[in-house]
Amino acid sequence: MALNASLSRKFLGWSTLSLGGLSMLIVGYAFFGYDANVSPLEGRLLPSQYRKETRWRVISPDMVESGATIPTDTNVIFEIPGDAPPILRRILLGSYDREVRYWGYCLPDDYDQTKAVATDRLPGRVFLSEGERTARDDEYKENLARKFSIPNNLTEEDLNELRERPAGRIEHEVETFEPGSICYIMSQVPLAIGLDPDDDEANDQIEKEYGTDPHLADSDGDGVSDGREIFFLHSSPIRRDSDGDGLIDGLEDANRNGHIDLGDTDPVKWDTDRDGLPDGLMKLGVGRNMKILGEDRNLNGIVDEGEYDPRKWSSYGDDISDYERYMQCLMTGGDDC
Repeated sequence: MALNASLSRKFLGWSTLSLGGLSMLIVGYAFFGYDANVSPLEGRLLPSQYRKETRWRVISPDMVESGATIPTDTNVIFEIPGDAPPILRRILLGSYDREVRYWGYCLPDDYDQTKAVATDRLPGRVFLSEGERTARDDEYKENLARKFSIPNNLTEEDLNELRERPAGRIEHEVETFEPGSICYIMSQVPLAIGLDPDDDEANDQIEKEYGTDPHLADSDGDGVSDGREIFFLHSSPIRRDSDGDGLIDGLEDANRNGHIDLGDTDPVKWDTDRDGLPDGLMKLGVGRNMKILGEDRNLNGIVDEGEYDPRKWSSYGDDISDYERYMQCLMTGGDDC
């Protein structure tokens, strides 16, 4: 994990400070303690050549506990409350998006300030988002494949890239954050940081943003946890029936795992099979044209005898959609269509 002594270059689209600057901030943080309202923090802890280059922010344990937002392109220090249970990275940082890019590291329990300033290594264990890992792997492969020649690459940019190429690769090491951990992070997008007391995979800050109950795993009582609705189903965690088709979300996602599996209907589409009939039972149209239509007429999430299958465009497997068959039944005077 050894790096060149200087990392003060444009790095993955972000302007980063030298490793010495980061180490000095951590040393000052550990030595002086911190106060989120102290404005001269940068000036006190950073060398003059790095002041005002990139903003710094400290997120205290109380802020982590109540929920906070990690801003973009900012050097952020955060501390996990000492009485918190271990928490997974993606829950703590409120993102399951595999394209999101952030990176950081956490200080070890035996952190030595003197060694941290003197070394050219990161002073802790590294964590990288999935998007960051992909970008770094791509960049590493591109650098390995790149051939340098004086006639083709005699530019300042090429020469600087050649000079600043890292001596090794930074690997992802931290997946679970322990209580009392002190960590550094920089992110390309805002991140909602917080704890997850109700164990629903959505931290307190995410629950604030969605208006859910941070102490209730399933705020709308539809059978699917808030986190599964927010991050996987993309359904409403505060409405039992997100698509208004008459079936609650927990019936459409039958095993409540947050994924549309074989045999499930889609809780955010009122007509999963696109046959023109709602999955459950709902009103369509207005005024005289309003009809109550649906495939699961008793709203039990099961295809009973006499019902159409909301997962199949044609329940009979022919070229006639369920909606067309329903209309034909009405036109011929059927009384149980």
